[in-house]
Amino acid sequence: MKKAIALILALLMVLALAACAQENADGSEPPKTNASEPPKTEASEPPETDPPAARLTDEELVARITAICDGKTGEMPVENTSFAALKEAGFETEGLWANWFNGMAIPEGADIAVNQPIMGQAHVVLLIQPAVGASAEELKAELDKNANPNWMICMTADSVASAVKDGLVLFVMTSKEELGLDAQSFIDAFNA
Repeated sequence: MKKAIALILALLMVLALAACAQENADGSEPPKTNASEPPKTEASEPPETDPPAARLTDEELVARITAICDGKTGEMPVENTSFAALKEAGFETEGLWANWFNGMAIPEGADIAVNQPIMGQAHVVLLIQPAVGASAEELKAELDKNANPNWMICMTADSVASAVKDGLVLFVMTSKEELGLDAQSFIDAFNA
């Protein structure tokens, strides 16, 4: 019995010594505090990235592209709509997208609003919300790389621009020479 009590006491002493000698994970000793002062805490570092913005609905994307394009297409009758609405109406968007971007597939999970002429394809203005977790900057770079300014048989885009803001990508191709539409004017409206 005496041996058991001695062993328990020895074990308790070892545990007490271990508790007193405990260090923080970074190897420093625990801070010494005055009992009358509250413990000091380190300021938390800001997150590395901003929290993701709330996703826009198709209607909100269409409203934004309408505001961006307002007054820039002159007398040309245009429609502002979403790719989701075009698909729902039976319009084949994959081929159109592939023409604009040299066979590149529509980014999976992206929401897209488009400003398009009622007749023909005199210009391309797209407002794209990448899929959740996808990079707007990477999507912009891919669009810039794959843009096909010769998507029309009878017209070539001589004014191409793109920009990223608030996690959205605006991409514009138009013929400044043929239509008087400068892609940069759309970008300026987007960035305003």
